[in-house]
Amino acid sequence: MARQRSRRDWSDLPADLVTTIAEKASTTNTECIHLRFVCKAWRRVLIPNPRHLPPQSPWLLLPRIKEGFDPRIRGGFDCSDELNFYDPFRSKTHRFRFPYLSGKRICGSSHGWLVLEHDPRPRVSLFNPITQSSIDLPSLDAPPTILQSAPSGRFILKATLSGNPSEDGCVVVAWFSHYTNWELGFCRIGDTHWTDLLMGHEKQYLLDFACHKNLVYTVNVQKDVSVYDLHDLSESTFPSKITYYRSYDQINLVDGDSESAVPLVVITTKYSTANRISVYKWFNDMQQWHQVENIGKQVLFLDTKHCINLQLEEGRENQLYCDVRHSFSSGYFCVGVNVMHLKSRMYVPLQHSPKEIFLFYAFEFPMWLTPSLI
Repeated sequence: MARQRSRRDWSDLPADLVTTIAEKASTTNTECIHLRFVCKAWRRVLIPNPRHLPPQSPWLLLPRIKEGFDPRIRGGFDCSDELNFYDPFRSKTHRFRFPYLSGKRICGSSHGWLVLEHDPRPRVSLFNPITQSSIDLPSLDAPPTILQSAPSGRFILKATLSGNPSEDGCVVVAWFSHYTNWELGFCRIGDTHWTDLLMGHEKQYLLDFACHKNLVYTVNVQKDVSVYDLHDLSESTFPSKITYYRSYDQINLVDGDSESAVPLVVITTKYSTANRISVYKWFNDMQQWHQVENIGKQVLFLDTKHCINLQLEEGRENQLYCDVRHSFSSGYFCVGVNVMHLKSRMYVPLQHSPKEIFLFYAFEFPMWLTPSLI
């Protein structure tokens, strides 16, 4: 009898019982992933976007180190296919190997997907590290090409998605750079080529952009915040400018909540001891950007590439999580995570930050990713 029980085929369980097990046994995306890996029958039954899960906190994707690098020697360029994700709320690092990443650079993270630039260029694709699904995007040199120069001489500074690629009308927006020239282009899933949105040069250099409610918002060195409609490619500019100091400030555009008409502007002023972070919202009645100390139940996760705005469980509202790079010797930096309450402006370093990563030898910068099962 005991021998028969040990050989039981778990794939024979009724679908409603498998669903009940999943609801009782899983409280995070990671646990749901493990349940979906039990067998094909369970994977067919369990929905990819479980409704019973609480809002999931993002992971910090740590930069990959150039393979073969030793801090004491020169050499090596190929990057490892291993990804390390740090979960700041559970003080745990998840490690995965993805052969698909070989020869590809991660240039964006959005809605649980990574935007990859292939080597040799000009190919681009999307990759979900949780489901290991991939989607090919148009080649950068597919006619009519938007690039002013050879695709091999360009690279993607930043890329983001308007929504999950499984949704109709998902748009990928990318910022391409080549010395002092740059372009902002976009494509929809299934398009055969990229469409030009904006071109410029150093005098009106782009500082950041964001997709918000199917519109693209940009901010440039002239302190203008503009909005572009992807349907008719029309452009409008906000009547008042933002205030920042180019030599000291880093600017990010971050999605507002579902009720916000425009993104938030986050300005990080860098000091030798600690950074100062200020958040600005657009107020129609005043027709200006106004600094705020309360963003309600929202939590902002800031990095150089793509910033995330989420509503998490109580006790974490009105907070900022930012990845910081501590300089501990000339030319070297390591990754850490600080949390700051927006109203008090008090920084609290996480007790268990990621182990030191030498960014001087890193292939990419750290960026936040929200695990997605779809």
